[in-house]
Parts: sequence; structure tokens; C-alpha cells
Amino acid sequence: MEFKSVLFLGIGGVSMHQLAIAFNSMGVKVYGFDVKASRYTELCEQNGIEVVHRFVPEYTHVDLCIKTGAIKSGKYIDRLKAVGCPIVDRAEALGWLCTRFKTVIAVAGTHGKSTTATLIYEILKSANMKVSCHVGADVYDARFEVGDDYLVVEACEYNKSFLSLYPKVSVVTNVEAEHLDSYGSLFNLRTAFFTFLKRGKKRFVYEEKSTEYLKKNKNINFVDIKSEKLLKNPRFNPKIKGEHNLKNIALAVAVTQALGVDEDTILKALNSFVGIPRRYEYVGVYGQSRVYIDYAHHPTEVRAFIDTFSSEASEYQIIFQPHTFSRTKILLKDFLSVFKNIKNLILYKEYPAREKAKDGMSAKDLYDRLKEINPNVKYCANATALEKNLGKNMHIAFVGAGDIDQIAKKIIKTN
Repeated sequence: MEFKSVLFLGIGGVSMHQLAIAFNSMGVKVYGFDVKASRYTELCEQNGIEVVHRFVPEYTHVDLCIKTGAIKSGKYIDRLKAVGCPIVDRAEALGWLCTRFKTVIAVAGTHGKSTTATLIYEILKSANMKVSCHVGADVYDARFEVGDDYLVVEACEYNKSFLSLYPKVSVVTNVEAEHLDSYGSLFNLRTAFFTFLKRGKKRFVYEEKSTEYLKKNKNINFVDIKSEKLLKNPRFNPKIKGEHNLKNIALAVAVTQALGVDEDTILKALNSFVGIPRRYEYVGVYGQSRVYIDYAHHPTEVRAFIDTFSSEASEYQIIFQPHTFSRTKILLKDFLSVFKNIKNLILYKEYPAREKAKDGMSAKDLYDRLKEINPNVKYCANATALEKNLGKNMHIAFVGAGDIDQIAKKIIKTN
């Protein structure tokens, strides 16, 4: 890629704003568009990037456009095509940036990739290595400096994005039915993961039922909780909770040990790691209730969170916001299984993201089906109704990958 100016469409995304700042740091003139202002667009502006929230014809006079996968059409796309400006997706731009680092460690998987990638980053940083990270979540004191020795990147499988990456170290946490709207079948999804994994010279996979099919390739380091001796060290005392996080830790230990990090440094980093935002994050109180938020949005993630959350409190309430219509429809049976025995459960209006109602099932549709097997479930279509149904003396968790975290914070703030 050779260019002097670039337009980012959807610059307010977690990944997009990081890429925009990185391009800006390389001396490229960066312009940005997003439908609304956010703390991410503010960060871009603080770094000298011009950001607008409307169509500005002058912004189409650029050498390249980088867009999010959610943007398919619009005034900017029409004008850019008319003037012959190249348009690429975020994943392709990330793949190109990765070539500017000596060693790329890419972490893929249906669940746990953000936490696993961040753990690897934190351990390498504790070892005083020159390391950057690009993770689809907020990371405390994150660094992204083009040209570092190492880059730890979260490799998202949506729309086959991770196939734009060619890492030296490839990591897979698990492979379950997800984003089938992009792949059409579980077979196609598994094939894509296999292709991604083979690209790494060093390959690490968490050993479980969902990854058994990857054993056909002999050059893979399979990891589990029992196999990592460091997790049995009496000095091992992590702050993050749940068996699912032990799996993430086991992978991070295996990868960083293979990169030469010593046991004492790894232990110190693991024991000081407080997690990443929206992963079992405590955000305040509502009445006498302690309130938490979590990013879980796939049935397996939700079940893992509830298992850990319920072990911490005798009385608890779950507010779940479905994320995308298609996921709700495709994984309906699994969602019903997860929620059928939850006593205090509220389903909140879905977060559609890039989709339309015709693409699947709404939160109300899920509620109607769930009501048949769990008469205690409630449905709320707005924040006002939600607040009226919140418990006053129990642990409360707002769960989902949409804007449910912001709704939770607003309710706490006005309480």
C-alpha cells in the first residue's frame, strides 16, 4: 500500500480508531467519519485526526478508504467509487499493518480471544519486550507502535477477517458455531480456522471437544489446564475468575514460555492482571445490589459467566441483551438451554448491530419461546421498564455485546 491520505469510515469502532491512530503516527493524513461521536472519536481527534459525522465531499479526495464490515453503501461509498478511490475492509488494513512488525501473535477463537490476547500482551510487556497489541476490547495502558518487535492481535473470524493475517504464532482458543451467517455451515467455519492455524510457524490450541478436529495436523501444541504446570504453582493466584479464564491463562502461559519468558515473570504478570473492561466488571450499586457487566453474547460464554456469577451470590439477577437477530435464531436451542432455569431473568431489547429483523429472531421472539419453559422470565423494551424490574438486594449482571453496559451505567448513575 502506497498512499498519503486515507479515509476511515466507521472510525469510532474499537479496532478502527486504533488503526486510524496507527496510520496517523506513520505520517499518513487521516480523515474519519462515524455516525456519532464517542470516546473513540474523541481519542482520534486528540491525536490530530479530523472526524466528521456527516457527508463531506472533500473527504473523498483521498488515496485510500478503509471501512468497517458493517458499512456496505452510502454517500461516501458512492462518491469514492465514482472517483475510483480504492476501498478496503478493516481486516485487509490490519493485515497490511501486521507486516510492519517482526513477530505477530494472532489469537482466534469463538470465546476468550480478547482475554487470551491481552494476557499474552501483558506477560510480554512484563518481560520488557517491545510489544504492541491490537485487541477488540479496551486494554489498560495499551500500546500500538508500528515497528515493535511483537504485535499481539485478536483475530476475529467474522466475515473471514482473520484470513487477512499471516502470523508467526497462531493461537486458537475454541471453535464453536458462530457467525454462521458469514460461513453458511459449521464445516466451512472449521475449515477457515484450520487455514488460519496452519499459517503460524508456531501453533497453539486449547484442547477440548470443539478443537479435536484440528488434531489432523501434527505440528500443533495442544494445551489444557492440567498440562500447564505453572498453574499448579503455589504462587499462582490470579484475580480473574472462572474455569474459562484458567483456559485462557493456560494458553497465554504456553505461548509466552515458547517465546522465552521465564516463570517468575509470567507469574507476576498473571497475578497482577485485573482483566479487561466488560469481562465480569464491577460497575457500582443499585439500591443494595452490586452491579456487574459482562460481554458474553454466545450461549457458551453466557453459561460460563452465569456459572461463575451464581457461585459468588445466593441471590442474583441476569439481564441479557441478544446481539444480532441471526445469532439468536441460529443458536436458539442453546439460548433456551442456558436460560431455562434462571429464576431472576430479564431479556432486554436486542442490539441489532449490522442486521435487520428479517435476518433472524428478536429478543421478544426469544422471550416468547423461553416463557414456555421458564415462566419467571421478563421482557423489557426500554430502560425505563428495565429499571422498574431490577432487584434491590442481590447481585445484578447486565450481559451482552451491545449497548447494555451503557444502559447499566446510566441506571446506576441516576439511582
